[in-house]
Amino acid sequence: MRLGIKSKQVLGVTSIVVAVVVVLSVLHLSRLASVSLDESRARAELLAKAVFQRGHDVVVAGADPYAALRADPGLRSILESSVYSTDVTFAAVVNVQGVAVAHADPSLDGQALPLGGDLLKLLDRSDLSKLIAIYSSQGQNLEFRQPLLIGDAEIGSIRVGVSTLLIRQELDGSLGPALVSALGALAVSVLGAMLLAQLLLRPIHVIRGGLTRLGLGEFGVQLDLKQNDEFGELGTFFNTVSEQLSADRTQMAGQVANLESAVERLEDSVAIVNPHGEVLFVNPAMRALLPGAACGASLGTMLPADHPLRQLSDQTLASRRSRGPLPATFGESGERLVMAHTINDPNGELVGIMLIARNTEYLSQVQSTVRYSRKLAALGRLSAGVAHEVKNPLNAMMIHLELLRQQFGSARSSTSARRAVSAHGDLAEPRALA
Repeated sequence: MRLGIKSKQVLGVTSIVVAVVVVLSVLHLSRLASVSLDESRARAELLAKAVFQRGHDVVVAGADPYAALRADPGLRSILESSVYSTDVTFAAVVNVQGVAVAHADPSLDGQALPLGGDLLKLLDRSDLSKLIAIYSSQGQNLEFRQPLLIGDAEIGSIRVGVSTLLIRQELDGSLGPALVSALGALAVSVLGAMLLAQLLLRPIHVIRGGLTRLGLGEFGVQLDLKQNDEFGELGTFFNTVSEQLSADRTQMAGQVANLESAVERLEDSVAIVNPHGEVLFVNPAMRALLPGAACGASLGTMLPADHPLRQLSDQTLASRRSRGPLPATFGESGERLVMAHTINDPNGELVGIMLIARNTEYLSQVQSTVRYSRKLAALGRLSAGVAHEVKNPLNAMMIHLELLRQQFGSARSSTSARRAVSAHGDLAEPRALA
């Protein structure tokens, strides 16, 4: 599942808060466990001292100390009152062999008591170890032991039992407020993370909206990010890029319009097809050749399988290489030269092909016109040469006649005229002038 930035931020903040709450709760619970064990030790020690004091008063020198302890109602009352403590399970006076001399439960008098764990050793451990010891099992009985002395002689010990199960129940009672506090902190953290994400992600939403508008071809997109931070700098950079893109798009639109205008005015029929065989562009000449050609149409559905352009397109798309020119007949439209050119991107991937159908009849007419023009040009050069060859003698004759006219007009003698005529050309002899 894809997670957005907002979801990741909320999840991250919530995870951090949950981790902190869990760690603090464990530390708090560990401290409570240590305090509970200290309180249990204090109660057990107080009870043991009370039993020790009563036993010291009961035992008389020379008498049987065990019988005196067992028969003393005051000691029995102290032992039986231990059961009213929250976590004390028993209190007993045992001899050196571990047999109960006086027990809080009279039915256990005279029976050997199994030795439990040492409460003082557990108290010497760390708080976390104490918490683990309390919750790691179904519960265990720990004992606080104090030697029972008569003078310097030890006649037994006072043993007070403490149950970790009872301590655990007491700790469980304090978990309720801690759990409520943890849930409250979690709710506040989620709400705070959502608000913070909304504030921090607003510039990103604005930038994404601007990019969407740019992708749709809108010009002059500007972002209003008046912030003195990295998002503000990013907005300024975006505005600069947007202005540059708008200028480039405007220039490119003009160039594309000019190119389309030039292609539409071509006598050749031109169509551009994408790799899926769909028409992307057709000029008017191609529409006249293929009446059903339109942008978005598929050659596979528009043309039959034996159509020259359909076959040429399929072969070019299959081979990824340009083909043609090849002659092809288009019914009443006559014969055409068809060719296909591949269009590749900078990475060499095929992005489309260009289909071209050239009218050979028009080319024949153009070639005939060119040949006729060449003949006319040759005839013009020949005429210019003939005119040159005829014009030069005529010019000479005109010059000679003009000279004769001038000479006869000045009333010169016929002899002079004859000499002049003889000097300028072989002409008929003139008659004498009156």
